[in-house]
Amino acid sequence: MNGFIYPSFNFLISILYFTNLVEFFKFIAKKIAIFNSNGEELTSIDKIRKYSIFAIDIYQVFKWSILIIFWIKEYNNPLSKYFIFYLLYSNLFVYFYYHTWGSKYKQRVDDIAIKKNFINYMLAIAFYLFCYAYLYKCHYSEMILINDTYFDILLLDNLTSIYLSVSTAFTLTYSGIQPLTQEIRILFLSEVINTFIFLTIIITNSIPKTLDKGNT
Repeated sequence: MNGFIYPSFNFLISILYFTNLVEFFKFIAKKIAIFNSNGEELTSIDKIRKYSIFAIDIYQVFKWSILIIFWIKEYNNPLSKYFIFYLLYSNLFVYFYYHTWGSKYKQRVDDIAIKKNFINYMLAIAFYLFCYAYLYKCHYSEMILINDTYFDILLLDNLTSIYLSVSTAFTLTYSGIQPLTQEIRILFLSEVINTFIFLTIIITNSIPKTLDKGNT
């Protein structure tokens, strides 16, 4: 018996699964794979997986492109802010679902898959660090005081905002920093939680278990 707590959470995760943008890219890839199946009644799992991998890579390029464009243009409207929040959620949910909660698909455990997973982990961590740096610079600069000086979007350089993001994520000392509102305090906390989930839950549970001790 599973009680009611686990089924409730499992139901919630199942709903959130369909709100994840990368699944839309994979859905389109699956449709293309079936369309290109050359009349086969059933499209092979390997073919669908191949197209899905390309879809994931395209999604990676898409989300990084959006972030870079927002940053270069220094967009600070509500639409850009909430879309970055959504990408942060999507970035975290992918790794939580596939590497902690568990998907219905068997994960590959081979040399190439391990290397690809490592690259994807690094990209995911870098992505949320840069997302928070963008948010600090373009959306919350007026809520942060450093060395008795307000962050100014016209004066704050990109390197300082990145350093602020990294120091917040890894709880490093950034002397003189002072959050001025509850909203920015919550944002700081969310970045720490994001880091905690990536580094202590997701990555830990994603380390492949040794299948054959004789090969070690």
